[in-house]
Amino acid sequence: MNQVIISQENKKFENSLINDVFKVRHETFIERLGWDITSENGMERDSFDDLDANHIAIIGEDGLVSGCWRALPTTNDYMLKNVFPELLQGEDAPEADDVWEISRFAVRKGKNEDSNAHINDITLELFKTFHAFAKKKGIKKYVTVTTMACERILKRGGMSVRRMGEGKVMQVGVERTVALWIDLEESAPAN
Repeated sequence: MNQVIISQENKKFENSLINDVFKVRHETFIERLGWDITSENGMERDSFDDLDANHIAIIGEDGLVSGCWRALPTTNDYMLKNVFPELLQGEDAPEADDVWEISRFAVRKGKNEDSNAHINDITLELFKTFHAFAKKKGIKKYVTVTTMACERILKRGGMSVRRMGEGKVMQVGVERTVALWIDLEESAPAN
């Protein structure tokens, strides 16, 4: 498996790779989870992909994206601040060079799934990229809007998480949702 970072300033990657990221997101968020979000030609993307977005992907031996996530600096627009501010629950929206937002974390169905495992191999590989990407960009913490199920997976994967504000779970669409801090200095890198 290869780890790849696709960023706005790094245009050397083929359109097929970023399009495969958008396909994995469509499969995950629209087909599997039933989110009411925009998708075109089987590819889910939004306006945040056009900002200073970095897309981190795990590429399988078949050359396809097995899993991915998006990172946005909190010094510009990002989902928690601009779309889901109610999830801050009284906490200020972070705006710092060393705090970035994680969003659109997705794993292609059927990739290295093991029904006996608490976390599949691709998810663990993606957790490793949290640390590698943070080191490259000088990031100390991430923020994210996520489901309660994903919050549990992050904890099982060794991530140090704290709910924002009052820490209450809120219903967003079909998901019970929380906003989290992920403290990388307190998190154990995935093995």
